[in-house]
Amino acid sequence: MHNQPLNPIFHDDGAAPDALIDPPPVTRFVMLAIAFFAATFIVLGRMGWVQGRLQERYLDALNATTVEYEAIPARDGRILTESSVVLAADVDQYSVQMHYRWLQEPLDATWVSREVRRRLSRTERRDPALVEVTEADILSTRDEMWSAVAQVAAIPVTELKDRLRTVQGRVQRIADSVNRRRLQSTEDRIATNGDDGLLIRIASSIRAALTTPARRGQSDRIVVREEESFHEIVDDVPLEVAAVIRQQPHRFPGVRVVVGHRRTYPQGELSAHVVGARTPLMDEETADLKAATQSGSWVPRRGRFGVERTYEHQLKSVPGRRRIVRNRRMEVLEDEVEREPVGGRDVVLTLNSDLQRHAERLLDEALTDAPQQLLPVANSEESRPQPVPKGGTIVVMDAATGRLLVAASAPRFSLSLFTGSSTDDWAAANADRRHPFIHRVTSMALPPGSVIKPFTAAAAIEAKALDPDAMFACQGFLKSPDEHRCLIFRLYGSGHGDTTLTQALAQSCNVYFFDAAQRLGFSPLRAWFDRFGFGRTTGVDLPFEEAGNVPGSVVTEPANVRMDREALGLAIGQSSLTATPLQIVRSMAAIANGGWLVTPHVVSPDGTARTTRDIDDRPHDIARHRIPGLSGAVLDRIREGLAAVVQAPYGTGYKTVRLENVLIAGKSGTAETAPGKQDHAWFAGYFPADQPKYAFAVVLEHGGSGSQAAGVVARELVREMHRSGFCGESR
Repeated sequence: MHNQPLNPIFHDDGAAPDALIDPPPVTRFVMLAIAFFAATFIVLGRMGWVQGRLQERYLDALNATTVEYEAIPARDGRILTESSVVLAADVDQYSVQMHYRWLQEPLDATWVSREVRRRLSRTERRDPALVEVTEADILSTRDEMWSAVAQVAAIPVTELKDRLRTVQGRVQRIADSVNRRRLQSTEDRIATNGDDGLLIRIASSIRAALTTPARRGQSDRIVVREEESFHEIVDDVPLEVAAVIRQQPHRFPGVRVVVGHRRTYPQGELSAHVVGARTPLMDEETADLKAATQSGSWVPRRGRFGVERTYEHQLKSVPGRRRIVRNRRMEVLEDEVEREPVGGRDVVLTLNSDLQRHAERLLDEALTDAPQQLLPVANSEESRPQPVPKGGTIVVMDAATGRLLVAASAPRFSLSLFTGSSTDDWAAANADRRHPFIHRVTSMALPPGSVIKPFTAAAAIEAKALDPDAMFACQGFLKSPDEHRCLIFRLYGSGHGDTTLTQALAQSCNVYFFDAAQRLGFSPLRAWFDRFGFGRTTGVDLPFEEAGNVPGSVVTEPANVRMDREALGLAIGQSSLTATPLQIVRSMAAIANGGWLVTPHVVSPDGTARTTRDIDDRPHDIARHRIPGLSGAVLDRIREGLAAVVQAPYGTGYKTVRLENVLIAGKSGTAETAPGKQDHAWFAGYFPADQPKYAFAVVLEHGGSGSQAAGVVARELVREMHRSGFCGESR
C-alpha cells in the first residue's frame, strides 16, 4: 500500500505511513461482504416470495377459463285448420359451419403445432422429417376438405374461398382491434411512468424485470373467441348435403352442420291477415337477450300480427341452453347441454280453408283482381254498373258459438313477404294505395248504413215507441223534401206509401226509422246500440281490433235538439256512427240465435290454446251473454222483416241475393261517405232463415249499392256454402 497517494513522501508533516492508511483492509472487506450478502438476501427473498406467493396467481392466470352459453333453437308451434291444412310451420334449415383454424390462410403456426402434438407421440416429434410430413398432411387435408365442401354444396371452389376470405377478414379485424387497444393501453402506461421521478422509474424497471415474463412476439397476441369458433360458410343447404357431411366426418374435419328453423307459410295469401307473421327480433329488441345468452347465432322471433301475435305464448318454443367452457386461448374445454329445447304447441283455427279461399276469390273478383267467373250479372232491370271497390271483406260466423268460418279481407298480401322477399316485393306491396295490410274484418270501422235498422227497430219496439203492425205513411221524406229522405224519393220522387215494420225493413225505408227514432229519442237508442255491442271491441282473439264509434253518451248528453237530430242519423247507420264488419256479424248472430251476444274467435276451443290465453289481462273463453231486455217476440218480428228483404218480391235483395234452394235473411246497406266519394256497400244477415246457423257480412269499401254490389257477393257465398253442405237439406 506504499504506492498509494497517501505516501509520506508527499507530506510535509512527517507523519507515520501507517497513520495515513484508512480504513484498514479487513474493515473494507467486511463492509463489502455485508453489502453483497444484503443484496443477495433481497434477491433471494424476492425470489422466494415470487415462488411462494405469486406462483398461485400465475397458475390461476394460466388456468383461467371463460364460460359462455349458446342457445339451442326449437320449433315453434304450427298454425293449421281443423282439416289439417297447414298455414304456418317451422321447417328445418341446415347451414354448414367451418372452424376458423381450418379456414384460415395461411394456417396458424401455433394451431398447426398443436395438431402435430395431437397426431404424434413425444418420441415421434423428435424426428424433424416426420414433423414436416405431418404438417404437410394437415395442409393437404385442409385443401381436400375445401374441395369436398364445394362439391357437396354445389358451389365453385373459387366462390367458397371468397366466402372463407370474407370470414377471415371479419375475424382478423376483430382480433386486430382487441390487440390494438391492448397495445395502446400499454403505451399509455409507459408514457405515464415516464413522468415519474428517476428513482420511481428505476424501481419500476427492476420490478418489471423480476415479475414480467419476456415478450414472445406473435404468440403474445390476445386470442379472441372468434378465432376458436365455428363460422357459417353455406346457409340453407338441402337435407342431402347435411346428411353427407354428417355421415362422412373423415372427409370434413373442422366442419359441422347446424340445424335451425325457418318460419314458412305454405298457403301464401290464404288467410294472411288472420294467420299473421312471425319474424326475427330487431337489433334493439335483442340487445338484452343477447347479453343474457351470450349467443349471436340464435335470434328469437316474435309474432307481429294475427294469430302469430295473439297466441305468441302458445306458439313460441323455449330454446335449450348449451354451456361452453374455454381456456385462455379460447379452446373448448367443456361442452354440455344444460337445458333441452322445448317446441311450441300447435294452434288449430276454426276457419274452413275451402270456404276462406272461395270468399277471397269472390273479393278478388269484386275488386277486379281476378277474372269475373263466379259473379253472374244480377237479374234486375234496375241494375246498373257499380264502382270498383277500394277494399272488401267477407265474414261468416257460427251464430251459436262465435266460431269464425270465414274472415276474408281484400286486397291481401303474401306472407312470403316476411320469409325472404326482395326489396322490390315490399315496394310493390307498399305502393298499393288500397292498403292491403289492413285487416278489414276487425280494423275497418265504417258507417254501417241501413244494416243498422234491425237494431233500431228492436230498440223502438222494446221502448214502446214503435208498433210493428201499425201502418206508417211514407211520403219519401220526414218533414222537408230537402232532408231526411228515402232513396226512392231521391231517385223517383215518391215514397213507399203505407208501410209496416216488415215492409220497412224489406224496402229499407229511411223515413219509417226516422219517425221511430224521433219518438224514441237519442239516449234510449244509443243505450240499445250499446247492448248490441256497438262502440266496443267484440273480444275476438285477433290483435288491433277497432271499437268503432257510437256518438254521444247515454249518461252525460242531455236530450236537446241537437241530440234528437243525431238520433235520426243514428237510426239509419249514418251520422258519426261507425262499426266493423265483425261487430255487425256478431249483432246479426244475436238476432239469429235468440238474443245471445257471442264472442267471435278464430282459434278452435277444442284445443289447448284458447283455454290458456288471456286477452287484455282478462281470462278468455267462448263466453256469450243474453242481451238484457230483448224479448223473443221482438226478435220474431225482426226476423220476419229480414227474411222479407230477400224472399219478398218487394225486398231490396230479392233479385240479387235470393236463391231457390236455401232461405237467406239479411239487410242491405248503402252508407253515404264524404262528398265526391262512392258509398260503402253492405249486406249482412244469416241463413238458413227458418233455422239460422250462420251469420255473415259482406262489405265493399266504396263499392256502391249494398243490394247490387255486396248482395251479389253474399249470394255466391251462400251458394257455395250450400253446395258444400253447410246449410243442411235443400228446401
